[in-house]
Amino acid sequence: MAKFDKIETLVAELYKYRNLFSALFDKRMFSIQEEMVLPLVDHDTEKLERLAAFDLLFRNQGQISLDSQLQEFFEEFLEVDETVHVLYIQENLNQIKKNQSYYLKENQANKRDQYLVKIKKHLRGINQITLQNVKTLRSNTDETYKTETNFEIKKEKLTDVRNQRDALEGVIKAVERVVQDDLFFKTAADAELQLIIHRLRRTLNDSIHNLIEIQQQIIEYLNLIEKRVQVVEKVLRLKMLRDKHYLKEQTNFYRMVETNRDLPLKKSEGFRTRLSIQDLLNEEEKQKLILKVRNKLKNQKLLEQNIAGEISDEAFRSQEKIEDTINLHALKRIFMGKNQDLFSFVMNHQFPREISTSQRIRLYCRLASLFEAEFVFTDETDKFENLEYALIYPVLASKQAVTQSSQNL
Repeated sequence: MAKFDKIETLVAELYKYRNLFSALFDKRMFSIQEEMVLPLVDHDTEKLERLAAFDLLFRNQGQISLDSQLQEFFEEFLEVDETVHVLYIQENLNQIKKNQSYYLKENQANKRDQYLVKIKKHLRGINQITLQNVKTLRSNTDETYKTETNFEIKKEKLTDVRNQRDALEGVIKAVERVVQDDLFFKTAADAELQLIIHRLRRTLNDSIHNLIEIQQQIIEYLNLIEKRVQVVEKVLRLKMLRDKHYLKEQTNFYRMVETNRDLPLKKSEGFRTRLSIQDLLNEEEKQKLILKVRNKLKNQKLLEQNIAGEISDEAFRSQEKIEDTINLHALKRIFMGKNQDLFSFVMNHQFPREISTSQRIRLYCRLASLFEAEFVFTDETDKFENLEYALIYPVLASKQAVTQSSQNL
């Protein structure tokens, strides 16, 4: 296997065949026949053989594609990768721990600096990969629900996205613990390392908040799918009763239809009108109107109708329960108008459905994490059963509390 000895040679090769690499990257999701790209290399198959020898292309039985490493490099650099790389973050974290151990045991200053450079490199890598993973996860969530037409695949993909979200949250929290609790990073004397750690902490904090929003979006999408199953199940049940001629005797369907006054959906009726050619030639207003209609029809785009696939009977027998969502932003707005601490508000708030004590405690933690910038965290604490919690107030309520305490003094 041939290889490039210099970066200049590799960059020159990529630039020389830039049109070929660009075409292969654009069609990376399709099978490409070798004959299709021959015009890009002057119909010279030896050039393709040379690029394949250097592992820039992959050739197999008349088909050609970019090498997997080169394709991954393009996707990551252009931020168009559709894969969530959780293991990449874990690998960088493991390398940081190894080099940190080497750094602390090394006595020579120049070698210590080399280990420190590697630590900075992996910290920057975690920062970049984390941002890209969160962006990819959000994109995959929306794209799966809006574009996937097969019902079973859509539900399975959303469940897979949820598992990826949970795995990503776990590894992000692992990195966060290392950066915050490790004495090596807390007492770092290197100015560049301190700046990298500061940026990484901000990225991790923003990523956790984004993952909470993504989780709420996934739950909402799964709830919509579940409701759709219930509607379709009722429709199929009515169809079965109608086919067996039980619909009239065993249901009140016909009485319900008679009382329904909603307008039925009908297709718009078109009318054909023959215009006088002589009038069209002589009247300028009619000519302008025809040109306007023609331009409108010319620019009109027709969209294909997305039809979901057939729903299997197994989907209707599933006993999986989808978690109900609570609008945290609406709950926050109500709390901002209250003159009480967050924990008391959550424990006493009347929700549309019954909420257990453990669910209310988790809701308190989520609100405190998500809207940290809009709340005031005091040094005071209180107890609920065996649980000690911090007293958190909205901004206005905290100011009133300070004023009242000063007046009492």
